Amino acid sequence: MGDKLVAQLGALSLVEPAVRPLPLELYRDVFSYVTSMRDLCSLSVLCRDLQPEAEFYIYRFVHSTSRSQTEYLCDIITSSIHRHMLVRSLSISHDEWKGAPISEARDREYWERIARLLHDLPYLEDLKIHDMAMQHGNPNAWVLSSATFTLAHFDSDFVFDDHLASFLNTQRNLKRLYWSENYADDDSRRTLESLDVSNADALNPSLTLLNTNSPRFALKCMRSARLTHVWVCGPCAYEDEGWIRYMDSFVSEDSSTGLLSLRLNFPYRVRTLVTMLSALAKTTPNLRSLGFLPFFTLADTELIDVLSQFKHLTSIVTWNVIERNTSHAVAQACPSLRSIACLHYSYSHEYVVVPVNPFGTPRPLHDPQYLLWKNA
Repeated sequence: MGDKLVAQLGALSLVEPAVRPLPLELYRDVFSYVTSMRDLCSLSVLCRDLQPEAEFYIYRFVHSTSRSQTEYLCDIITSSIHRHMLVRSLSISHDEWKGAPISEARDREYWERIARLLHDLPYLEDLKIHDMAMQHGNPNAWVLSSATFTLAHFDSDFVFDDHLASFLNTQRNLKRLYWSENYADDDSRRTLESLDVSNADALNPSLTLLNTNSPRFALKCMRSARLTHVWVCGPCAYEDEGWIRYMDSFVSEDSSTGLLSLRLNFPYRVRTLVTMLSALAKTTPNLRSLGFLPFFTLADTELIDVLSQFKHLTSIVTWNVIERNTSHAVAQACPSLRSIACLHYSYSHEYVVVPVNPFGTPRPLHDPQYLLWKNA
């Protein structure tokens, strides 16, 4: 269908302007039905009149997974003022370096290209930059210094330094922040330890969703923003006392009262888990989505009792598939509950979802977009 549409539009583009069957602005509506990027690129080179309308979709969402591709995209976008205005979403990810080692000068040139690109994108709303090939963290947050955009979503693995902190402070409309800490990165650790969140401008207070592998960064954000969704995939502690201390800090100063969705790797020891959830239940009156809870059974009555204290809980997520009679007991204790999602295979985001209140047939769910957590 895509090739047929391209051919038809190509034929239309050859008609003399005086008898053109469609106004130019209507081509953009037609192009919105073209789902193939290859077809859109074909349309853009087919006719000069069609190029701006095709490029509206070609450059709206820009995605690169290699350095050579990123360099090409940087050059082609920065060379055209028209394209500067089109980009709304930019994703640059480089998870693995398979070629020969690159020189420091060559690496600097690569990041300078990215800096020029970011400077030229005034309407960018969604930005992702990851370079996991850097073993000790990505120290190139300086590329954000000349940015002219205002983001709603930012996802990066930059070292948390003064450049990154300053950038976050300028993003007054930022709602969703994804940040990954490299555990071999001592600079981020030192900066976060010294970060004073008593200052209202330390971190952006407009944040509502935080996704990070850094428990210490999560604590800093909890104290400086009114978060509704907090997802921490890193280990918060390694012993019972450490877990309890972390939760005490997590709920301190009423910082958790607005939480709707909480994703932590909760401890396996039931007694410690019950203590943490008891503290959480007192300070998160509107919590709707909670996980990951370790495997538990019908015999864990104390845990089931503490779950009943969450009066608005609609979904619980567990590390493992729990037994049917356990699901019934939890559903009875939590009348607001609508589903129990049991992680089946974590690396593929595979779950078994058990509908409850009323009970339904368990179903598989593939959830790479975190809809279990976002929809809370």
